[in-house]
Amino acid sequence: MKALLLGLAGIWASAGAIAETPPQPVAFRIGLARFERPEGWKFSRPADGIRAALLEKTVASTPLCITFTRFPPGGGGSLEANLDRWRGQFLSLDSPADVIRQTDIHRTTVRLAGTMKGGVPGGPSRDTPGTMLLGAILGSPEDGFVVVKLAGPATMVAREEKVFRELVAKAADQTP
Repeated sequence: MKALLLGLAGIWASAGAIAETPPQPVAFRIGLARFERPEGWKFSRPADGIRAALLEKTVASTPLCITFTRFPPGGGGSLEANLDRWRGQFLSLDSPADVIRQTDIHRTTVRLAGTMKGGVPGGPSRDTPGTMLLGAILGSPEDGFVVVKLAGPATMVAREEKVFRELVAKAADQTP
């Protein structure tokens, strides 16, 4: 009888743990920017202390991750330094970087595709052809920057490009 009660207590504890899993936020704020979590993407707060948030999704068995990093005023380097850093993560590009600057709302986006260098921190361990990086920088040197990045196999990232662009556009439109 004691074993049965302990077993039932374990089941109830497990059920309670499942029931206590916090729901996914519909929206979240990083710095001055407010982001709306896209359908099908899972929100999490990373433990690395560098990134402010992550959105994760698996597309055709390929895990994808959108990272969000916040830099306070004067931190994280200039806008150009960040764009140069992203360009520097590629050994070669399939075409020139597509950089769009919208100064009226302090949003810069970039699209890079080509062979990503191996050994880049947070990147692949070997040179990887067929890689795409979508990046966005929101904010200004006075307010600080929120940097948003999605990188991975070009075919998988391209499937999520519209979602990425809408995520960034909505946040930029709501940022003071």
